[in-house]
Amino acid sequence: FSTDNPVKTLDEYDTLSVQDKARIILSLQSFEGRLPRPRVLREAQSNQNAMSGEQSVLSLSTRDPLDDLLIPFVDESVRRDYLIRDAEKRGDKEEAARLREDKSKRQVAKERAAVARESDNEDEAERWEDEAELQTNTRADVTQDEGEYSRFLDKDEWYERDRLARVKRLNKSKFGTLLDDIE
Repeated sequence: FSTDNPVKTLDEYDTLSVQDKARIILSLQSFEGRLPRPRVLREAQSNQNAMSGEQSVLSLSTRDPLDDLLIPFVDESVRRDYLIRDAEKRGDKEEAARLREDKSKRQVAKERAAVARESDNEDEAERWEDEAELQTNTRADVTQDEGEYSRFLDKDEWYERDRLARVKRLNKSKFGTLLDDIE
């Protein structure tokens, strides 16, 4: 697993086992603390299983203790999707609406690319993926929500667009290779 951005999609997050989550948390350099005791994890799992049978609107969060530790370190779009789903499961429509409203440009571009891909519109999907990549490149840290840190740490969008356009125009064959002039 990548320690910079350990989980890139919600589907990927959902497939993680308890051991995978613990392994990711321990591999993160920025994690300082202790993992919950196995007993605490087993109790949380049994509570979740009991709650899923009741379907109570008043039920508490669907998160387990490892989720509470890992969620702050995952990609902001994955975190937001996870929190929206969690709010919906708890019946908190206002929180879910607020989270949907506050999506970053990057997350919106990723979602539009997925929708275009599902509708077999490859050109539009590629355009939105390029936009999502641009938004990723401008961000200093994609695991942090927009506004959580100084915006001056991010690259300017106009600068990144200009830089990518110059790279596309560049004729790389003029540069040769590292082995030129070596006999």
